[in-house]
Amino acid sequence: MSTFCETPEEVTINGVERGDFGVHFDANVPGSSGCVVLRTAVGWQAFEKDMKALLTSGVNQIPLLVSYSR
Repeated sequence: MSTFCETPEEVTINGVERGDFGVHFDANVPGSSGCVVLRTAVGWQAFEKDMKALLTSGVNQIPLLVSYSR
């Protein structure tokens, strides 16, 4: 098993600079171009609540391990 770690590259979208990796609600056509998508409104709302609580408590980074299977 190998481990690979990479920081997302910075991109500018609508004048805002951010990483090119995202987590978002999958409101349109199912699927993603590399982002993590949440497919239900309930799941998205719970994720937003959890992220706001972490930010409020001072957490500004979350380790993420992504594993793909075939």
